[in-house]
Amino acid sequence: MKTPAIRHVCPLLLAAVLGAGNAWAERACAGRLGQTPANAALGSELSLLSWNIQKTDNDGWQADLQALAAGSQLVFIQEALLEADIPALLPAMPDQSFAPGYRTENRTTGVMTLGSALPSLHCQFAAMEPWLGTPKAAVATEYALAGREDRLLAINLHAVNFSFGVASLEAQLRELTALLAEHVGPAIVAGDLNTWSDSRQQLVDRLLGEQGLEPVSFAPDQRSRPFGRALDHVYLRGLRAEAAEAVPVDSSDHNPLRVRLALE
Repeated sequence: MKTPAIRHVCPLLLAAVLGAGNAWAERACAGRLGQTPANAALGSELSLLSWNIQKTDNDGWQADLQALAAGSQLVFIQEALLEADIPALLPAMPDQSFAPGYRTENRTTGVMTLGSALPSLHCQFAAMEPWLGTPKAAVATEYALAGREDRLLAINLHAVNFSFGVASLEAQLRELTALLAEHVGPAIVAGDLNTWSDSRQQLVDRLLGEQGLEPVSFAPDQRSRPFGRALDHVYLRGLRAEAAEAVPVDSSDHNPLRVRLALE
């Protein structure tokens, strides 16, 4: 007997299950911050790639990913197709941390973080997409830092999209900001934040700003703007952006973001 695809589950029931699960996941994750011994560490200079890869549905994504990720220590992918075996294209990235979102009987997409060092912590989160009745995912990873006592918390997020008002997006973000509040040290939040309205952008800026994270600016700003506003972002705490660019591509409906970072 096949397990039903998650999109067929009652949305109200799934929302309740996800909410309870995330509350437990946030507490469990926060309690493990800085606790697990780390066998490898990231350096004081980092390169980050963040890209909604549109489920790898378009030609050329493999070559673009390999070129864009060259020299990166962290790669955040949203709408990553698990069956596409993305890590095989990036052999310099020994770790794959995946949080599933949308599923069918033969396809699973979600957010995937790949790193040049193994994380000391990996946590998954999911939030209900109100109109579609499917989850949006986030994955949090923690990395030791060479020569430092504190660690880097990296959150790869695909934000809740279509909803009436911003309540669903706020609920998703508050579970992540609760984790950020418990973390002592530098932090990155990046991904497809679906900030297609003023109210959504203001909410993201406010909640992340309360945790000391500031947005990275892109000039020229070539981020994808299907609704007139940039959807993809990188927010930083305890790091500074030495360089940042959005790279136009034909292999996705989102232009990937590349940022060169230095620890403060």
